[in-house]
Amino acid sequence: MFARLLAAIAGVAVVTLLTGCVERRFRVESNPPGAYLYVNNTPYGPTPVDVPFLFYGDYDIQLVKEGFQTKRAKEPVPAPWYQYPIVDFFSENLWPAQITDIRPLYYEMEPIVQPNLDLLKAEGEELRSRGAALPPPRYPDPRKDRPTGRSTVPPGEALPPPREIPALPPPSPGEPN
Repeated sequence: MFARLLAAIAGVAVVTLLTGCVERRFRVESNPPGAYLYVNNTPYGPTPVDVPFLFYGDYDIQLVKEGFQTKRAKEPVPAPWYQYPIVDFFSENLWPAQITDIRPLYYEMEPIVQPNLDLLKAEGEELRSRGAALPPPRYPDPRKDRPTGRSTVPPGEALPPPREIPALPPPSPGEPN
């Protein structure tokens, strides 16, 4: 009796100790470091940063840093062989050791290019002079001729009577309906 109880306790202890675990995470780094990271529109902080994830698939990565262009990427994360159906039951529940799946992601950020203000101003002046040489529009200007939503009939005057719509002639016997 005591041997059975001891065997049951040992069996429960072995099953408890043999439970597996899979840790999944990204290790996101950027050049320059310190860019603020968003994964699927969820903020995670400045890079370098570790981001845990639960599922395999596509992730939307966004890096934001002042003075640099915002970096957006769609990052595919394929499942490893031990996460395929049926095999994943054993790797997550029965494997006696922890499995760590770390995906390193590295992004280069481009500095913002400052426009040449003199060139931009010259292009604007050229477009303004070209626009001034255009003929007037053929159609009424919608900014000037907006409907006011008010009645055009002066107060105290009656509306004109409605017009009658002429009836269609009946179809001739040889025509289809």
